[in-house]
Amino acid sequence: MNEPHTIREHLAGAAAYVVLATALPRLAYRLRWPTRLGPRGLVAYIAGVTLFHFGLGHYVLPRIKRIVDECDRLTKRLGREPTDDELADHFGYGSGD
Repeated sequence: MNEPHTIREHLAGAAAYVVLATALPRLAYRLRWPTRLGPRGLVAYIAGVTLFHFGLGHYVLPRIKRIVDECDRLTKRLGREPTDDELADHFGYGSGD
């Protein structure tokens, strides 16, 4: 699932960046805003992005995976796709009425 990119993919991405940055210089300038934060701002930006990715990888994605696995188990048990009401009952939520 998380396969490393090949050299060809990296080169294609770099070429696309050069072409787009040349064609849209104002957009490229706006997208490079972290480079204008100064040393403290850049450290804060890097720390914030790192914490965001850590939280996403260690808290959000595993919970989503557990929910998907539980839905798969329910589908196998029922022998068909569960309805919204069945999912709500299974996970302990109201039907939304």
